[in-house]
Amino acid sequence: MEAKILVMYIGIAGIRSEDIDTYVRKVTEKIMPITFEGEIIILPVQCVDSKIECINPKYITDNDLIAEHTQLMNNLKHELKVQLDILKDKNDGNIK
Repeated sequence: MEAKILVMYIGIAGIRSEDIDTYVRKVTEKIMPITFEGEIIILPVQCVDSKIECINPKYITDNDLIAEHTQLMNNLKHELKVQLDILKDKNDGNIK
């Protein structure tokens, strides 16, 4: 059985940079599923809204869907790098 991928986008717009880590941790604790078989990715994003998306690779068999989800995962990796760079800049190169 292939594992699902749960992506949690946590909106951090308006949160002071020194409070982001604590805010993301508290929000994540409240919305984290009690049981989940798969990978969970948590991304702080520069917007107000938070959202959760679930990808189940088991049901992706169409070549177009595979290409679409591959692109989504590449976008996700890029967004994670962008957000980490933003956090590093706000914390003078140190993620706390």
